[in-house]
Amino acid sequence: MGARILRIELRRSLALGAGLLIAAVGVFVLFASNPPYRSWMELAVFQRDTMQLTWPLALAAGAWQGIRERRSRVAELLATTPRPRRRRVLPVAAAMAIAVLAAYLVMLAGASGHLWNFEVYLSAGTVPIIATGALAMIAAVWLGQALGSLLPSPLTAPMLVVAGFALLAVLPSLLLDPDRRPGTMLLFPQLQGPRGGGYLVQTFSARANLSQALWLAALAATGLALFAAARPATRVAAVLPILVGAAIAVPAMPRLVDSAWVTDRRAAEVVCTRDDPKICIARSYSYALDYLRGPAHEALATLAAKLPRAPTRVLVETNDKPYQGRPPANTLLLVAPDPTAYTPDDLLWRMLDGAGVPACPNLIGELDKPNQRYIAGRTVAAAWLLDRDPPRASGRREESAVGIEQQALAALRALPAGEQKARVNTLRDAEMTCAAGDRIDMLTASDSAP
Repeated sequence: MGARILRIELRRSLALGAGLLIAAVGVFVLFASNPPYRSWMELAVFQRDTMQLTWPLALAAGAWQGIRERRSRVAELLATTPRPRRRRVLPVAAAMAIAVLAAYLVMLAGASGHLWNFEVYLSAGTVPIIATGALAMIAAVWLGQALGSLLPSPLTAPMLVVAGFALLAVLPSLLLDPDRRPGTMLLFPQLQGPRGGGYLVQTFSARANLSQALWLAALAATGLALFAAARPATRVAAVLPILVGAAIAVPAMPRLVDSAWVTDRRAAEVVCTRDDPKICIARSYSYALDYLRGPAHEALATLAAKLPRAPTRVLVETNDKPYQGRPPANTLLLVAPDPTAYTPDDLLWRMLDGAGVPACPNLIGELDKPNQRYIAGRTVAAAWLLDRDPPRASGRREESAVGIEQQALAALRALPAGEQKARVNTLRDAEMTCAAGDRIDMLTASDSAP
């Protein structure tokens, strides 16, 4: 296969148009269907998930190219030439592969403009996910060319679009339990992230990547071999790669897709800002450091001005479960699964809630039966520190607690200034140890003062 022939096929075949269409559709879907991506891993996984649409398009583009000789009415003429079929079809197969590969990479490059910023975390596990996706696109276009040559009808390409979309997008959702997806789902080219959405702290295992790549390579080899085969016997032999690939890849796949997602230890490492006061967060959430800087500095300054032994650094815990431990005395701990989902003002309230100490799991109550007086006491402490009234609308408390907050805050403010500071400091000390006791009484009752 000469470079000159390949250049001609790239210019005159369907390759360029198909690549542009797939890239345009992919970039549009990646921009339109999701908020800004918080990591390269999240972008790579969502790009793989869009294969529910782009993979059938590549399959149909290959099929349309595969019937080119029949459409041009030169199939019989070319069959009489002494040049082997494989030498005739390899240039166009290579051109289509280059086109869809370029389309996939252009799609990734274009969608990178939808990242939170270019400094978001780049996990080493992102590279094999992207590479496997590119291999899947090549497998689609070669399989499409094979089907087009075997079924040389103008209806083949549109039928493959419909069939491919139904196979990838519709049937799995109808037939499979989304919470227990079997490992054989990796036979499909698209990839969905962990059910909990923990793209930022998880990565796809090497075993899962290798087994899926082996299967897609076998699929691509079968497609290319079928497209190049000229006799029935060689077409039968062309099916061998996919059989061997399935025999090796399927047993190697994990039992469940979710078990293929493993913890990315580097992503969980804590990184801090270089300037003081320090703001620290898991590496995978480092994109949020600049967003946190303003509220964090204001919260620390407020605590330093109002209370003794105030913290000097901020640590952000991104787990959405109640924080089980107690932070060090010098650390203000913010529990926020995604800090950028909150406004700066709400982040400030969350940091100062409970006088800058996370809620105690043993006191906050159940989700359906929260301890309203406990929650109200923590909110009153934040309102006193900020010298503001609590926000009327807040997902952190029940509406019925608003009256309790207003009365407690008024009673606290009616005390002498030194007494107010002592009461809030008493609440903070109790929160640091999760000591029992009514937090409203600590702020307002006459026998609560130290």
